[in-house]
Amino acid sequence: MVNHQVDLPEATPSRRTLIASLLAGGAVAATAPFLAGTASAADESGPSTTAPPHRDSADNATLNAALDRESRMAATYVIAVGAASGDDKAALLLVHDHHVAYAQALKGYLATDASSASTQPLANPSGSIAGMARQLAALEEETVAIHTSNLATLRGINAASLVASIITVEARHVAALNVIAGTSPIAAA
Repeated sequence: MVNHQVDLPEATPSRRTLIASLLAGGAVAATAPFLAGTASAADESGPSTTAPPHRDSADNATLNAALDRESRMAATYVIAVGAASGDDKAALLLVHDHHVAYAQALKGYLATDASSASTQPLANPSGSIAGMARQLAALEEETVAIHTSNLATLRGINAASLVASIITVEARHVAALNVIAGTSPIAAA
């Protein structure tokens, strides 16, 4: 019988390093749909096929709901950042900044069709960083579920790409926050 042993490094990375590595690529993922929108996948000389529209006004209500949720998540993180310190504060600020960027991307996409988003926080995180992280992870998981459910209703390719990119990064938020809350990195992944 062959026994394989994996040697792990002696020192564990700082929480800030771990969180940053889990969230790496968030900004790229959020802007990818807009960069991809400039490329054309269809050959105009080829046969005509009916493709989904790039934009559809029927998506506006769903996107405005996503805008509202992202604005409320950002407001929740303002409270959490204010209650944290050191590396924990920096990690939570990074996640806050992602939610602000998502709200801005959604508002920019909707342009004049954007509604006024709420700035009412979804929760009032306080206490230990582990407790706040557990509460924030639950909110992130709920947000991912909402966006995933709404993704199936979107008609426009660009809207679906934008929401899908947000889902991907927010799923990373869940994992990172669960690590801060004390869940093992393997279980969080």
